[in-house]
Amino acid sequence: MHLLQPDEVDRLALGVVMLGSGGGGGEHETHAFAAMLRQEMRQSGPVTVLSPEEADPDGYGARVGLIGAPTVMIEKLPSGLEAEQALNALQGHDDTAVTAVIGWEVGGCNGLLPLVLAARLGLPYVDVDGMGRAFPRIDQTTYDAAGLPTTPLAITEPSGNRAVLDATGIEKLARTVMVDFGGWAMMVAKPLRLGDALEAGVRGSLTRALRLGEIWSGRADSVEQRAAASGGFLVARGKVVEVWRESVGDFPRGTVALRRLDADDAYVRLEMQGEYLAALADGETLVTTPDLLCCLDAESGAPVSAERLTFGAVIDVVALPSPEQWLRREVLGRVDPRAFGYDLDYVPFRVSA
Repeated sequence: MHLLQPDEVDRLALGVVMLGSGGGGGEHETHAFAAMLRQEMRQSGPVTVLSPEEADPDGYGARVGLIGAPTVMIEKLPSGLEAEQALNALQGHDDTAVTAVIGWEVGGCNGLLPLVLAARLGLPYVDVDGMGRAFPRIDQTTYDAAGLPTTPLAITEPSGNRAVLDATGIEKLARTVMVDFGGWAMMVAKPLRLGDALEAGVRGSLTRALRLGEIWSGRADSVEQRAAASGGFLVARGKVVEVWRESVGDFPRGTVALRRLDADDAYVRLEMQGEYLAALADGETLVTTPDLLCCLDAESGAPVSAERLTFGAVIDVVALPSPEQWLRREVLGRVDPRAFGYDLDYVPFRVSA
């Protein structure tokens, strides 16, 4: 058991942004929820984080997540009550007694939201989630891959609108409602039996986020050393010489060209759809989803989200390994490059480019 303290929240926020792989809400949006979490903790005390071994397998865990564009929250601020309101709405249709909170998506803002709910309700958080990083779709979880239910699902927004959805095509339906709600909304999915969630989910993802936050909050070590301490490697340092974006389907798609500053006359191409999904150079695929790509400002060390990456930026591109659950043959196809429309195969993670 770990009692998460307010002075750990900033490190945790940095760690979940790293696991966002450029998506799920960048540093600005995530730190807004970090402030919300600290406020809840000042009122209710530290959040109890249970290891998978400490959780009661017969208890039930609530999942909470934000859907939509986190940047919209700049204009449409959250009240902090949306998750609890969504859970209350859900319990009108599913009276399963919730005994804990679990993660849905540890990357980005959604890595902190379950902790806010746990603090408000006085419930423990069990260290498991369904992605181990960030992905754009509701159904891109190891829970879903294992056949665990997502619906009924409640969705709310700050103005008080709410709906309870129950459909096989929940991804499309939830996004339709979210757009009608104003660009972002909070979701709470059907509670999962903890034993099932722990069997299907990514265990220890919050612990990994805390460790990443500790490693990347320091600047004494080089980027190469910090990447190695994180289990990854530095792909390249480069200057952004071109950024191309377009809206295709439900998610923005883009390509970034980097002129390498650590090699002569060499370039790296990044492909992104909400998250950074692939890195290529000279016709060779270097890193692909579900392994993680993180872009950091070369001067400040701050993560740079795919949405905020701009021409002229000098960045370090760091690769981190995927949770092992995504590498199983039967689930890899849900999150490999072809799942996002790229004519690329998954490239097994290597300790260097």
